[in-house]
Order: sequence, then C-alpha cells, then structure tokens
Amino acid sequence: MRKLIASIVLSFALFLPLFSMVATPLFAQESSVQTIAYDYDYDYDYGYDDSYYDYSYDLSDTDVQAGALAGLGVMLFSGVMLVFSIVVGLGSYIYCSLALMKIAKRMDHENPWFAWIPILNLVLMFQLGEQNPVLLLLLLIPGVGAVVVGVLSIIALMKICEKRGYDKMLGLLSLIPVASYVLLGILAWGKKEPAVAVK
Repeated sequence: MRKLIASIVLSFALFLPLFSMVATPLFAQESSVQTIAYDYDYDYDYGYDDSYYDYSYDLSDTDVQAGALAGLGVMLFSGVMLVFSIVVGLGSYIYCSLALMKIAKRMDHENPWFAWIPILNLVLMFQLGEQNPVLLLLLLIPGVGAVVVGVLSIIALMKICEKRGYDKMLGLLSLIPVASYVLLGILAWGKKEPAVAVK
C-alpha cells in the first residue's frame, strides 16, 4: 500500500507543476498575436536616430499553436504516466498481499487476512518473523523510525525464510527492489514446508 500511495503522490507531484507550466501561459493569452513595443524617450541626444532601432516583435499563430501542441503532449504524457503508476502500484499491492496471505496460511497463522489491510499486513509480517508489532509505532518518529522499522522488517523476513526451511540470508533479497517480489513468491509458493508453526 505504501508503494501505491508513493506512486500516486509522485505522479501528482510531477503532473501538477508540468500542467501549471503549460496551462498558465495558454490561459493568460488574450489574443493570438501580441505586439510588445518598447518606447524609450531620452532627454539626451547622442547624435544618432532612435527610429533605426525597432524594439517590437510579434507572436505568430504558429508559435501559439506549437505551444498548445507541446502543452497537450506534456499533459498526455503525464496522464499516461499517472495511469501506469496506478496500475503498477495496484498490481504490486495485490501480488504482495496474496503472497503474504499464502505465507501466513502455510505457517498456520490464525489471521492470514491481515495481509490485505495496510497496517495489519506489517503486523502480520512482524508476527510471522517473531518481532514485536508494537515496534511499528516507531514509524511515528520522522526519518529514524522508518529506517529502524525497515531493518526490523528485513530481520522478520530472514526469520520467515528460516521457518519456511530456506537459508535465512535469502531474506536479504528484500533489499533489491525486484528481487523482493521473487523472495515473496518463493516463500509463498515454494515447495518447502515450514519448520516451525507460528500462532
């Protein structure tokens, strides 16, 4: 769930500034052609003709259309990235919940459905890995709490690996983003039976 929320927040964090950079100039224009003229009136004379210099320029229709197309492209790309992030985040959450529920069932935990509830899934993992779930309250401490809970989660996964009959060092795969999904799959659908049942 944390990954899903993080991907949605990241998508909005990327989408909103891009939208404002593109939409603000488009909505602020009054007409398709703007003429900006600078008229400098000097009280002193250097002996040259000021009419020689032209300080005006025009924004043509092509420039405005190109800017609108670029803005549309950016918004379309942002929308595709947002949908992609939501789909990947949701798929990741469902896969992790299924795997954790299967692990809990194989280790005879009394509440395998905890895997589907955002906070309870961490409680379940801590219980399976013989860690005190009260330690999850450390997440309320900004910065340091997340690091401590992350280390405790790795230790819990190492104990789960050991109880499932695998080498406990296999739990260190959780440090590698894609390998953590493989680790959950091995623990959930691997052939080895748990060495110790957890209640």
